[in-house]
Amino acid sequence: MSDRFTLAAAPAALLAVLLLAATLFEGAFDVRHWAPVALFALVLLAATLLAGGARPVSRPIKVALSAVWGFAAWTLLSAAWADSPALAWEGGALAVLYAALVTVALVAVPGPRQMNMIGAGLVGGVVLLAILTLLRMHAEGTELFVAGRLDSPVGYRNATAALFALAFWPLIGLAVTRGRNPSLRAAAFASAVLCLGLAFITQSRGVIVALAAGGVVALVLGTERIRRAFLGVLALAGVLVLSGPLLIAYRTFEDGPGPVTSGDIASATNALTFLVVDAFIVGLVLALLDGGLRASVDNLARARRIAVAGLAIGAVGLFAGAILSAGNPIDFAREKLGEFQAVESRSADFSRILSTGGQRYDLWRVAADEFAGAPIAGEGEGSYAFAYYADRDTDRNLSNPHSLPLRLLAELGVVGTLLFAAFVAALGVALFRGVRGRTVLTRHAIAGLAAAGTVVLAQSLVDWIWFVPGVMGIGLFCLALAAGIASPPPAPGASIVRGRRGTRVLAKASAALRARPRARTALAGLGEGLPVAGVATAAILVLGLFVSDYFVREARTARSAEASLAAARSASDVNPWAVTPLYLEAATLEDEGDVAGARAALERALALEPSNFATLGLLGDLESRSGDRAAASRDYRRAAELNPRDVGLEELARKARRQARDQTVLPDAFIDATDPSSG
Repeated sequence: MSDRFTLAAAPAALLAVLLLAATLFEGAFDVRHWAPVALFALVLLAATLLAGGARPVSRPIKVALSAVWGFAAWTLLSAAWADSPALAWEGGALAVLYAALVTVALVAVPGPRQMNMIGAGLVGGVVLLAILTLLRMHAEGTELFVAGRLDSPVGYRNATAALFALAFWPLIGLAVTRGRNPSLRAAAFASAVLCLGLAFITQSRGVIVALAAGGVVALVLGTERIRRAFLGVLALAGVLVLSGPLLIAYRTFEDGPGPVTSGDIASATNALTFLVVDAFIVGLVLALLDGGLRASVDNLARARRIAVAGLAIGAVGLFAGAILSAGNPIDFAREKLGEFQAVESRSADFSRILSTGGQRYDLWRVAADEFAGAPIAGEGEGSYAFAYYADRDTDRNLSNPHSLPLRLLAELGVVGTLLFAAFVAALGVALFRGVRGRTVLTRHAIAGLAAAGTVVLAQSLVDWIWFVPGVMGIGLFCLALAAGIASPPPAPGASIVRGRRGTRVLAKASAALRARPRARTALAGLGEGLPVAGVATAAILVLGLFVSDYFVREARTARSAEASLAAARSASDVNPWAVTPLYLEAATLEDEGDVAGARAALERALALEPSNFATLGLLGDLESRSGDRAAASRDYRRAAELNPRDVGLEELARKARRQARDQTVLPDAFIDATDPSSG
């Protein structure tokens, strides 16, 4: 039976492997990298439903699944009022991916043991990526860094931080598990320090929020809370002690006139390697002492009190040190608030983590304004970028508010936000109900995986991790696995024998109806057909998006104009709301001398997205090259109105206006009257 269950979990395990592999392709940011994962998950889900192998789930899990699929459906539906139907389709397909991952984890994995194995594999995969990253830092150096900050393997520094941070608390949980091999516990602690050190080198500020939230979940759901807290603080202390050499590359970029050198990277790499080796030694000593310690109940209680007092004293000392270094806390808070509100402000702090400057305030302000304009339904998935470019106070070219809650409120309104909140809350209920009365090892698994998912969700509060499926998908998969382990399936018939009088009457009526052969067949067909039909529809939507993206890539790399034009038009046929294929069609037609056809393609793109300044800019370029300076000036001016911070568009509008004026043919009488030499 156990072997059969393990074999049944193999497809879900393969899905987990695909998620880990996706992180190596820029976090699967592009459709071509995450759409195959989504299709595999949907096919697996459909096969599970058709085969009748779906695992029964508890009521909170049913609520979570209903909410997450409702959220995906609402995201897709927002294409009806979004500024860009194509972006709404893509965003809805991404939501379908996340819904499918969660559903596979909850219903397509046979039991808690298999869920635990897959979760352990995900965490182990992240550790393997961390080890490979450290080895590459020794070998390749500067290729992995951008602006003095670790960028690899995801290709986006904050997402790289979230990837490594999600493994920290599960590894700490393994390091404190009694009965495990001391070497395994030491390796877990060293791996936790490695992941924390790599996340620190990224200098991502959001990872502070992420690790803190994950720590709270790990401590609340898990056992051995004092040990977890102690090892967590010990790991953090080690990183802070060596923060100087770890941040040499970042400080060189910030302060030095020259570029970051391989020597700077080598210094940081050597410091991190030294820290990991020391962590293994310390972890091994602690595990051996823990395993060989035979103390009385009184001595254990005394040791626990000493440990609690030590943690409390350390926390007070850390807080006092922070106060002393910051000075007046009120003045410090005001300074950081002003730094946050000042667009593009810089901080003199040694570490970027201590800075609050950047573009977040401007991004969040635009999102709040957009939510105020359409609070119920939102402006539609993908619409934020249009509002941002029209109302931004910075010249940074960004397309989302770098905050999942604010993005949901701005684009999907209260409805979409509540659906996603209901999904997270239902999983939380399942987790907190399910840890009661569980064994220590089971609670370790639940707490570790739940903390991993919480880390990713928490970092998405202040960043755009949602659009990095290789990281967000792993986090949601871990969170769903934790909820699945914590939520045993309901006992058969429980809903019939319990409940109030009305519930019992409905249950009896339902049982009587199901007792009739025809009614039973109809109900079974309806119950099984609706989910399968929904999954099939979702798969068609994702497949269409993937095929359209394939043709777009073919159009860009085609060796002939005919092939490029055919591929661009095929992409438009599959996705008639996308503007990119029309851009490619217009470029090809112009190269072939068909200016009118190119203009028509761009005008169709403008009709699809009237607020898209890029289309107007391309129209202006086309008219400028064709010699119609007046039309070019008009298009550039309209583009500049939609993107007033773009000085290039404004300059192009002025230049086209001057050229149009110079080309104007004036009457001879006017020339004679205004020419001083005419006598």
